[in-house]
Amino acid sequence: MSSRRTLILIGALVIGGLAAFLTLNYVRGVENESAEQNRLVEVLVAKGPIAKGSAADDALASDLIAIDKRRAADLPASVVRRDAEIAGQVAAVDLSGGEIITANMFVADTDLSGSKSTSLDKGNVAITISVDEAAGVAGLIQPGDSINILATAEAEGDGFASTTPVEEQPNGFKFERPAVYVFQDVKVLAVGQSLGEPVAAEGEEAAPADQGNKGLITVQLPPEDAAILASVRESSLYLTLNRPDYEPVPVPYAPWVPTLSGVQGVSPYEGNDNDGSGQ
Repeated sequence: MSSRRTLILIGALVIGGLAAFLTLNYVRGVENESAEQNRLVEVLVAKGPIAKGSAADDALASDLIAIDKRRAADLPASVVRRDAEIAGQVAAVDLSGGEIITANMFVADTDLSGSKSTSLDKGNVAITISVDEAAGVAGLIQPGDSINILATAEAEGDGFASTTPVEEQPNGFKFERPAVYVFQDVKVLAVGQSLGEPVAAEGEEAAPADQGNKGLITVQLPPEDAAILASVRESSLYLTLNRPDYEPVPVPYAPWVPTLSGVQGVSPYEGNDNDGSGQ
């Protein structure tokens, strides 16, 4: 056999082997793809009718939504596989039963209703007060913050008037417009028209408030306390910004001069756990 024929034979064998290899890989790829498409995947499935607006938590608790297995090839986009993915949400559409649950089938309650009222804790109402920049902690208050609300009034007369005669007060002196803590540890619902994000813990950054209306502070209170706050709106209101771990403490109303640290010549932080350095 000549060398030319030998080379032709070798070339034919190489080409045949390569063709066989490629064919085998193609067949295996088709088989793997078919196996993947037929693989059973655990997903959430509607087991019965679910009305629009129904709570996902209720549907999960009653097994109207439950884990089931479906072929991977039959799964829609954004399929939901875990309860936690729709927990706390409501149905955005009516479901007749049998549907594979997807992310767009359940949304936050506010997204469905468009109402901000769901941001209120149960048993509370929202009420807005207006304060200037100085009285409003220079605009540092954000939605979710804890604040105290103080009101000032004339020392004599109705409302917060002193019942102690001037001559019986220390040095016969009194504040003309004493301040009283009306409420402590009040939850800020919104600043301006921005609900923002709650600042539940230190280190978490809140969404920026409505920069144009920082003086409009909306808080949530029980209805009877909201009526009290509305009654003192004609007084000068002042707000204090509290730490996240703030707890209300008794602050007796005293329209006369208390024992002032400035008069005593001591630091206001003396005797406190914090020396005022923020450390």
